[in-house]
Amino acid sequence: MSTPSGAASIPSTPLALGDYRAESAGAVLGGFERTVASRYGEGMTLSAVTADLRRNEFSCAATTATDRGDPPAQVCRRTIAQSGCTHTWQVHLFDADNNARLARTRALYDRRCGNDGLLGGPG
Repeated sequence: MSTPSGAASIPSTPLALGDYRAESAGAVLGGFERTVASRYGEGMTLSAVTADLRRNEFSCAATTATDRGDPPAQVCRRTIAQSGCTHTWQVHLFDADNNARLARTRALYDRRCGNDGLLGGPG
């Protein structure tokens, strides 16, 4: 998880997903984490962040209450299937004070190819 460090406004450029066709999953994840943290600044409205993610072809949904831990307020996901692999990016948006403003983010990436199991391991 990271505390957003981005500017007060969201750039109009597309959200960079990384070179997921050529880079290792770890490299794609690291780049995506940095991109998300620098794009979305702490205190931005969740509606502005989810609108930007939707413009970038992510599907976003509110999470349901749970008795475990601190769930994100919104989970946004994008999946691309290409050349026998499925690439999935997620952005978890946290609202610590229940004020509809971004407190922190978690960026995730997973690649599954052929008969790979969860997170690229054996199936």
